[in-house]
Amino acid sequence: MREGRNNVLRYALVLASVIGAIFLAVPQVMSQGLGPGVRLCPGEFALCAASICTPTGGMIEVKTATGTAFFREAQCTCPIFPGPSIGDISGGNIAQPLGPGHCFEPPTTVNGVPVDDGIWSLYSPITEIPQEINNWNPGKVKSFAPINSCPDTTTTTMNTFANCFSFACVRSGKIHGNVEVATCFCPIEESLEGGGVTPGTPFTTQAGQGNKDICTQLPVGGPFSLDTN
Repeated sequence: MREGRNNVLRYALVLASVIGAIFLAVPQVMSQGLGPGVRLCPGEFALCAASICTPTGGMIEVKTATGTAFFREAQCTCPIFPGPSIGDISGGNIAQPLGPGHCFEPPTTVNGVPVDDGIWSLYSPITEIPQEINNWNPGKVKSFAPINSCPDTTTTTMNTFANCFSFACVRSGKIHGNVEVATCFCPIEESLEGGGVTPGTPFTTQAGQGNKDICTQLPVGGPFSLDTN
């Protein structure tokens, strides 16, 4: 029992350090002109950080520094949280083809279909996120979402991720009557800057509660590794 508590504490400390780094980096990046699209966004948002996804077989258009690019598309179910959150109005598909967008109003088109109940997939440092692997149980233990670092792979079973940061979703009701969720459409193997990522590249996710098996199940993540040892 003590070992379990120590592991939880270790993950919590790691997550806290990562969260601190993110929020310390945001103003620095903006001041250097490298991330002018990062904004604090009001209102509800979908948090996909601990979600696992399914390929749709289609493609999704993503804003890049030089225009737009197409990536393989994934569909992800993500719980909805109250704001505020952070988003990138110059990336994802918040951005318009020829300029930045905004996160103050929900999307009116999701996956090419006009909607009146759209919502953005954004990010906030939340450590308890209801997850499909625990049947969307909102309890503290089953919703605990620690940092999970997925190593690089060179085998036929590749670790790979979907990037849902600043992409459009549509509200899709409540699960078990109390967990409101959205269906989000996200690119597979896309970097936070709109570039491609080689399959098998190390990445970090909040899915899986530390179980590395989740790394091959297309969780939502970002292409950077973290040593939690």
